[in-house]
Amino acid sequence: MMATMLSAGAGVAAVVCGLALTAPAELTLQEAVTRSMAAGTGAVVVADVSTGQLLAHHRSEVAATRLAAPGSAVKPLVLLALLEAGKLGAQDQRACPRQLRLAGRSLDCSHPPVGFPLDPVTALAYSCNNYFAHMALRLTPAELAEALRRVGRVRVAASAEELQLQALGEAGIEVTPLGLLNAYRRLARLRAQGRIRLSPLFEGLEAATEYGTGQLARLEGLKVAGKTGSSASGHAWFAGWAPADHPAIVLVVFLEQGRGGAGAAPVARAIFEAYARAKTGAGPRARQVTVRIEQQTLRLPLEEYVAAVLAGECATFTSEEALQAMAVTARTWAARHRGRHRAEGFDFCDTTHCQYLRLDGRSARLRAAVEATEGELLWYQGAPAAAFHHGHCGGMTEAAADVWPEMRAPYLRAQSDTYCTATGRANWSSEVGKDDLRRALGLGGPVALEILRRLPSGRVAEVRLGGRRWPAPQFESAVGRALGWHVLRSSWYEVSQADDRLVFRGHGAGHGVGLCQTGAARRGEQGQTYRQILAFYFPGTALGLSAQGFAWTRMQGERVEVWSTHPQQEEALVALADRALAEAERRSGWQAKARPRLMVYPTVAAFRDATGEPGWVAASTLGRTMRMQPSRLLGDKLKGTLLHEMLHVVVEERAHPKLPPWFREGLVVFLAEGAEGAEGRVGALVERYGRKAVLSWLEQGLPPGVR
Repeated sequence: MMATMLSAGAGVAAVVCGLALTAPAELTLQEAVTRSMAAGTGAVVVADVSTGQLLAHHRSEVAATRLAAPGSAVKPLVLLALLEAGKLGAQDQRACPRQLRLAGRSLDCSHPPVGFPLDPVTALAYSCNNYFAHMALRLTPAELAEALRRVGRVRVAASAEELQLQALGEAGIEVTPLGLLNAYRRLARLRAQGRIRLSPLFEGLEAATEYGTGQLARLEGLKVAGKTGSSASGHAWFAGWAPADHPAIVLVVFLEQGRGGAGAAPVARAIFEAYARAKTGAGPRARQVTVRIEQQTLRLPLEEYVAAVLAGECATFTSEEALQAMAVTARTWAARHRGRHRAEGFDFCDTTHCQYLRLDGRSARLRAAVEATEGELLWYQGAPAAAFHHGHCGGMTEAAADVWPEMRAPYLRAQSDTYCTATGRANWSSEVGKDDLRRALGLGGPVALEILRRLPSGRVAEVRLGGRRWPAPQFESAVGRALGWHVLRSSWYEVSQADDRLVFRGHGAGHGVGLCQTGAARRGEQGQTYRQILAFYFPGTALGLSAQGFAWTRMQGERVEVWSTHPQQEEALVALADRALAEAERRSGWQAKARPRLMVYPTVAAFRDATGEPGWVAASTLGRTMRMQPSRLLGDKLKGTLLHEMLHVVVEERAHPKLPPWFREGLVVFLAEGAEGAEGRVGALVERYGRKAVLSWLEQGLPPGVR
């Protein structure tokens, strides 16, 4: 997948062509990398542990080509070689004398003096030169060189002292940031496999960020594994991954000048922090919510908020599927209604006015239901659905428009729910003193309540009280706020007077709109999946991690399809897209094999949710399909964006499977920008080898001599 990016500063990635937007408060990985390296020289690379895909970078050319001594960042690889060869065990200890002289060089240990012998874990955490210089002698020069050969440029040590210097990353070895990234990715994959024999290595890397040399990479709420490195030539390194026990991303930070612990580790922390914020959210954007609990405002990751809602709303569910259905519902409701108490300075209260929650009730079982559906939302026309829920519908759910006339949501409809009444209709009764009601609602004169109108289901729609007409939701909300939400448990009731009191008798619990918790619990017990439960209560919605359910209209051009949710606004785009394709074919000399499809999203948020791209990316292409932000936001960058993406279509159709991304993206830039594109790497190759030869590499692959 290739993307056309809106301007986000130097070093973002591949192509920067488009509109400058204000950076979001929650940084993406790329934004975190770019910002953290703004004041320094060096390189950063961040990759997915499982796939090896590059997720973010700063100066990728430097990362791929700059050879430098790794310093102590190589020690985990030395420890790996010792452990795999069976030449070191978890109990192998050595007291550190602090001073170390090798080949006339002073390599004294800088860690705090400790009153005990160091084992592999503490030696790695403290980066003890004495320990690693001594233990490395258990390997032959050939064994150590072979263990390090895949990392970078290594020579076989000619003496014991040279071997020791090599094990400390100070001689006989030079690595590139990308090479070190691959080495640490291998360590992370070994960690994911749970290799017991290698436990000292993994524990040492975690300890390094907990109390050792990498403490400035430490992050609350996310356990990190990593190692710093500072070479005698002045280079600084940090290499590691997160989460420590379930590696997902791996990174390497390289600074031309500095110290690993003081300089490189804080850069890594900023990147891990951006990852953590994104991971705790639902979908591609990081999300947290603020909740008012007992006069205190707390900030919670959305998934933790959902677990607390499950604890408050449905902890007694016996069905795991019903719990998962409720987790999706609660998460979607929060995504849709975030900021409900914005005027008061927080998102949600902790009562049934929003969603009742219990922070102290979050159990492993409830968190498992949240994790099983992590990030999933119900979508309707590209936006989170209004996923209301209630305790007991009394046998009939209610249409949202009948309860709240301003809400037109066809997926919130009235329908019979026989599962709900399998155990009864949840009958209830309550009494309210007339004086209490008068004071609570600020009424004057006698208190007499009259039901004026009911909905087709039988629920109360409107009442008269104190000489005024009250819509039932407004009356019930006022009573709930003043006298407690338990007084009127549903809108399905009768009222009578008894001297100085009003007596309410009803059944059901809640407003009746959306998911009925009692019905959902019963459906889960009867074997329905959480998807089937959600499909019944929210018919017409789409379940997924990214925006779905758009009402697309296809507009046919001569050779291009344009899909839009607002065809009248994007009608002129059809001719522009056709012309962009023709220009892409003219510049490249290649004809598009398939009919390109351009999908234009109605808002930046919809584009971001559907594609996973950050807001500063204007468009991205996958196969023959281009996804783009609303054309009105691109202004005079629209034509350039269309040309860029059309070039991706014709280029990707022909790209050799082993062709590196930098060449494919660079070729598009070269073709799109003409003389300006000649300043890039592909432009330099064209100048050296000729345009015809370089374009032929697209299908043939790069010649052996070109890197």
